[in-house]
Amino acid sequence: MFRRYHEPFLGGGALFFELTRTQRLDRPSYLSDGNRNLIDVYVAIREQVDAVIDLLAKHKKCHSEKYFYAVRADVPQDLVERAARIIYLNKTCFNGLYRENRKGHFNAPFGRYTNPRICDEQNLRAVAAALKPTHLLGEQFDVVGQQAQRGDLIYFDPPYLPISITADFTSYSRTKFGLEEHRRLAELSLSLANRGVHVIVSNSSSRWTYELYADFFIYEVFANRLVNSKAGLRGKIPEALITSFPVDLPAAVTPRRQGVWALVDSREKGGFNRMLARQWLRQNGYGDVASLIDEVIEEWKSQGKSTRRNWWGVLAGDINGNSRIVAGRKFPVLRAAQLRQGVDVTKNALCKNPMEEVPSVRVTRRWSSSETTKAEH
Repeated sequence: MFRRYHEPFLGGGALFFELTRTQRLDRPSYLSDGNRNLIDVYVAIREQVDAVIDLLAKHKKCHSEKYFYAVRADVPQDLVERAARIIYLNKTCFNGLYRENRKGHFNAPFGRYTNPRICDEQNLRAVAAALKPTHLLGEQFDVVGQQAQRGDLIYFDPPYLPISITADFTSYSRTKFGLEEHRRLAELSLSLANRGVHVIVSNSSSRWTYELYADFFIYEVFANRLVNSKAGLRGKIPEALITSFPVDLPAAVTPRRQGVWALVDSREKGGFNRMLARQWLRQNGYGDVASLIDEVIEEWKSQGKSTRRNWWGVLAGDINGNSRIVAGRKFPVLRAAQLRQGVDVTKNALCKNPMEEVPSVRVTRRWSSSETTKAEH
């Protein structure tokens, strides 16, 4: 159980509305987003849903390609009119994608739909009812650091990290959200977790994600993604579900039984050997590294800490392949660890035996990634 619920990257609010619909959210909620236009839409629906519905009915009656571009070009001052405009544009633009240019102007093109659902009155009224007891803020994600208290639950759903150098589209608004912002988010998440706040983060299943959230539990899940310039890349793709607490999920869940999430652990079916990182290290001549890990763990225990680490992530080095320091100790970069993490092997990576096998290892379900699975094969 948790005290209060926070969702700083509100967007479409899928998790918030699902929790509300299934009556699992009977406590105060703090919803925020850096996109002030989006928050204004929610405020207008919460406070004046009837007026929003009336304006959407008018938009529906006048809808055409020419009308779409006329509405897109004109930004009214009235809150309700602005809200109805954004909903209309979102329902009728290409792929339903909310997108702004650098000046903050909506710039998604016209979508050629046969009969777009511009005014969903029943849903709008349900949204208004769900938002009544909430606090809505047009603020960046950092604000949650001041609001959250011990026992609260926070769900961060930021623009995702790119999974490759070319897949770098991480901003739907004029506000940039790059690697530095992701670092700040990871640091904030760790700070909140250390304060006793329950943290959940969703992101891409990428090397950077596993690097930034090395102190967390990480589960690979599959989610439907409909927005991609290449139709063949739409559909179910692996993503990372990051938590500050262990999640008891079945080893294999179909999307129908678990909503959009589907934890897939192919190594269970393949019968790969499961062992601790220290076991593999000792069996392959890295006893000194295993002892170093033991020292750190014993030190944490003596301090009353329950800190956990993805030691393979530590031994793979940082994003640039440099050694990582944990508890004041410098850890070597191992070739086997880099291969296991599915990252490029750097020149400084240690390999005591060129014939050593890539460790088919996992500590718990938290380190289940498609990149790791590829390395093991």
